[in-house]
Amino acid sequence: MRESPLFVKLFAFVTWVIPLTTKFPRAQRFVVAEALQRVTLATHEAAIRAGHAKEAAIIATSLDDVALNLALTRFYVRLAHQLALITVQQYEYASQSLTEVGRLLEAWRRVNATKQAVSGGATA
Repeated sequence: MRESPLFVKLFAFVTWVIPLTTKFPRAQRFVVAEALQRVTLATHEAAIRAGHAKEAAIIATSLDDVALNLALTRFYVRLAHQLALITVQQYEYASQSLTEVGRLLEAWRRVNATKQAVSGGATA
């Protein structure tokens, strides 16, 4: 699998989130921090599944998982900011990163939808 911009951005976000969340107060480490880590990793894992899939329908399903996990990641980042677990600058960085990942994801989804339409749909 080639190193697409989506994978580069997601990996950079994962490597930023993990150390960030380990600095959360102990009371939040097993709630918000764990949830944010889990969903961020799940986002990247779903993208990897999509990158390795051969059939357009399987790719589409995995990309749907990426989109859902991305929405959950945004929620947990917003929650962390609201609870003052991250700074305004950290929130801005996360928001910009997730927006860029979202753009790249939508581009991949459009390309995959075109491939599905050309190949006659989701028949496997």
